Amino acid sequence: MLKKILLINLLSGLIFATVVPVDALSATAGTRSSRDMLLASDSSYEQLPQEMSVLETMTVESALEDSSEIRTQTRETMQEVPTEETSETIDTDDFQHNSEQFSSLPDDPNIIPLDKVFQAPIGSSTSILEDGKLLQLNPEAKSQHGAIWSQKKISLLSDFTFKSYLYLGRRSFDAGDGMTFTLTNDPRMASAPNEVIGSPGMGIGAFSTKSGEPYVRNALSIEFDTYLNTGSKDQMDKEISGDKGYGHVAFVTPKGDNNHRSGEHSGVSIANTYLSNGKWRLLTVHWDAERQELSYDLEGVGRASYAVTNLRQQFGSTSVYWGFTSSTGTKYQENLLAITQIPTNISSSAEISVNDGEFAMASEASKGDKVTLKNTLEIKNDYLDDRKPQVSLVLPEELDYMDGSLRIDGEQVSGKDVTMVDRKLVVDLIDYLNLGQQTIIELDMTLNDATPKKQLAMYFTYLEDSAPFHDTNQVTLTIAAPKEKTLTIHYQDLQKRDIAPSKELIGEIGSSYKEEPVSIAGYVFDHDSGNAEGVFAEESTDIYFYYRAGRLYFKETPEKIDLGKHKVSNQLVTTFGKPSAGLAILDERKSTGWTLQLKQRQPLSAGDFEMPGVLSFVNKKNATVLGESAVTIFTSDKNGLTDLSGMLNPSAKLGIKADIPVEYQRLGTFKGKLEWLLLDVPNNF
Repeated sequence: MLKKILLINLLSGLIFATVVPVDALSATAGTRSSRDMLLASDSSYEQLPQEMSVLETMTVESALEDSSEIRTQTRETMQEVPTEETSETIDTDDFQHNSEQFSSLPDDPNIIPLDKVFQAPIGSSTSILEDGKLLQLNPEAKSQHGAIWSQKKISLLSDFTFKSYLYLGRRSFDAGDGMTFTLTNDPRMASAPNEVIGSPGMGIGAFSTKSGEPYVRNALSIEFDTYLNTGSKDQMDKEISGDKGYGHVAFVTPKGDNNHRSGEHSGVSIANTYLSNGKWRLLTVHWDAERQELSYDLEGVGRASYAVTNLRQQFGSTSVYWGFTSSTGTKYQENLLAITQIPTNISSSAEISVNDGEFAMASEASKGDKVTLKNTLEIKNDYLDDRKPQVSLVLPEELDYMDGSLRIDGEQVSGKDVTMVDRKLVVDLIDYLNLGQQTIIELDMTLNDATPKKQLAMYFTYLEDSAPFHDTNQVTLTIAAPKEKTLTIHYQDLQKRDIAPSKELIGEIGSSYKEEPVSIAGYVFDHDSGNAEGVFAEESTDIYFYYRAGRLYFKETPEKIDLGKHKVSNQLVTTFGKPSAGLAILDERKSTGWTLQLKQRQPLSAGDFEMPGVLSFVNKKNATVLGESAVTIFTSDKNGLTDLSGMLNPSAKLGIKADIPVEYQRLGTFKGKLEWLLLDVPNNF
């Protein structure tokens, strides 16, 4: 219960009342006399509505669209073909009817241009098409015959791998004769390279069809034979059992006469459907230098290997040219190659690191991070001659090269050896390579993009005479989603006890935030932990809002009530007091219910003379005489602010009224005391 005391004075006919500060009075035992005295709050509380701000995080997945473009071919004899293999017989008339259709390049971005890889082709049937990416050994026509050889030799003392797509036409049982992949050290390559070609027809441009006919010397071939030669005259394939005419793959050593019933083939793989079925097939050829073993793997057909017992006996040297031969006869087909990896004695790998961290095949970075690419390169040949070795790298637009950061074996590379055109970085290596030893090439870049989960793919290419020889593995840089920080917002009382459920605030590092205290029934915000507004950082700490228990108290009371100045009269004097301020009650508690009462503590008096029973409280309904017993002025069952100032309105004849009868009127100053009482409703704590 709260009290407020009023002192009423009468001075020389001037009657007035003033509010006497409570602390100037002696409090009654067992009562609360302080203006700001608290009433105990109900210890229970309602749960805070979960009005949590939701931070929506958009996952931007990088849609890696295939950027390789299927080009329209200019060759008149190719066709687009079905993707399924078939062993069904196709009528010859159908082939003739569709002869103007053509096949597209395989959808592979790794196909490399070949215009600087090979010597001039032998014969008129071989061409390099499609911006250098397609090798046509012969068109779809009868009696074609051709060969093409690499410009540079490859060492057999080091491993190498060749990868290519093969297209053996679309003529099914009417196909012939095929193509070969051949390694050779033919002595004519130095003096008469145009003569390095074998017999047509069954010879497939590499073998001799009978004694005295041409063949590729000092060689080993892998044949892709689409026609089974088992006649009385051409009997080279009689030793191959199981070939139903679909075709086969095998190792063959070209020699003076390959037209024998047996002993010509090794490592035979029989096709289970036509090799000439209008489909591109992936071919992988690998040379194992330690084992001196050549192996092939033709997609959908099979794999095999062949060990060379003596390199000099087979090839006359430890280094060879590599290339292809083909032929057609009365049976014919188009023979095509789309190469993705040429044979080189090069070991080259790529790695990536971020902010000087560990190197790996893939990494993650954020905008502004330092990105380092490393190429570990080893040339295993014992010669380079005038090949002009280089390494190139195409930089994504999202990475900015840091000028002067290119290093080889830890030393900065001279600017004269570095060129950058259209984001393609090319480094001349002739002054830096040590043959047979690893060379470490490094460069630094800065990430300028912040698109979450976007992936950047990169690889190095080794070149000789501006021709690509070897690509490294691909490294991938993923742009990291923005780092987030989670802060927990706590709502506690002054004793640091939770009074409402906490919530989480999630934001990107570097972004700003601002939190406000929420309303909690029965509590009033007092202060916070000092970090309710700020910027998300790794070191950001949780936010605390502290509340005090809600109180019931006088929000406003008048300091003085002026009853006016009146002359002594022979009639009743009636007057209403004018308050100096308003009257308002604030209930901050969760529980509601309170009562405002008023009583007279001391009647108007001057010296020993008193005026009992002259004061009353008037509302719109009635007037109640004020005495020692408290009278109820107002009751409420609502919390919050209740403004009762309108109950003290002398103009409306409401509030504290004085009726001074004639017998009480005299000169002097009269004082009295009234007491406001604010009580909570029982059983509502």
